[in-house]
Amino acid sequence: MSILNVVLKDLRERRLWPAALALVVALVAVPMLLAKKATTAPVQPAAGATAAIPPAAGLPVVNVTATPSEAPLRGPSRDPFSQQQHAAAAAMTSTSGSTATGSSSTTGASGSTGSGSSSSSTSASTSSKSGSGSSSSSGSSGSNGTSTTPGSTTPPGSGKPGSKKPAPSGLSSTEAYDVAFAITNASGGFSTIDPLERLSELPSAQQPLLVELGVLKGGGRVLFAVRPGTVVSGPGSCTPGPIDCQVLSLGVDQIEGLSMRTSTGVAPVALFAVTSIKVHKYHSAAAATKARDASSAAGRRLLGRNPGGALSLFKYEPSAGVLVDLRNLTVGVS
Repeated sequence: MSILNVVLKDLRERRLWPAALALVVALVAVPMLLAKKATTAPVQPAAGATAAIPPAAGLPVVNVTATPSEAPLRGPSRDPFSQQQHAAAAAMTSTSGSTATGSSSTTGASGSTGSGSSSSSTSASTSSKSGSGSSSSSGSSGSNGTSTTPGSTTPPGSGKPGSKKPAPSGLSSTEAYDVAFAITNASGGFSTIDPLERLSELPSAQQPLLVELGVLKGGGRVLFAVRPGTVVSGPGSCTPGPIDCQVLSLGVDQIEGLSMRTSTGVAPVALFAVTSIKVHKYHSAAAATKARDASSAAGRRLLGRNPGGALSLFKYEPSAGVLVDLRNLTVGVS
């Protein structure tokens, strides 16, 4: 007889089989019940864990499974340094517009002139050139042949190169040269002087940085005496040289920068240009001679304080109405 039969017989005799049956059922049912509860019960968060914050309305839900997205950029690209790179080139072109010059007087003598404004913040760069001549101006016309054009945006002397007829290289007995001059002012425009009296202090009598000497022989250029402490920069030619410029030679429509030396460096003052060199015809030789002899007494006194140097290389000839470069003269041998 097997052991299992012996056990069963013993349980029946002792009436313990119901308890043994219940024990067997419990051994089978308990593991099944535990497994079922483990699969259906929700997972409880660990103690101290932070509850998830719901996303705000209108914002995308971000989770660890989200992948980065790429949105195409629209619109033209921009170089953030482009404005700084072109800042220096923009200064000399900060004032523009058409050059305004008054028409020359037809009386028997040249009128005395006033002076341009004394200060204008500028940079040293070259701007476009323009033709001048007699043109209308939106500004008010002052006395002594000076007119002011506030708010104009084109530097003086702008236009197409070669658009003006050059002045004759020689004068008859009844003719004299008239020079038209323009300079930027503090109001953002420019002032014009037409005609410019010889030996005028520029840009003003209160700030005499230049003195206009007259038209060089040939009729194509105007010479300026450069006062000590004055710095010029541009296409003009300097004597004896650009480092120590004492006499500036400037052609028509050449825009020159004007600055002055200070204790802290070089301070820009203005831009200026010769806008035209014209021949004025008078009714008599006496009237023409009077116009050729006319000059500013203040400028003459100013030049008298600094004689010699490069100024001695140029001599004004009233009979011809021009400056003569003494370096070009040759002495004949008998």
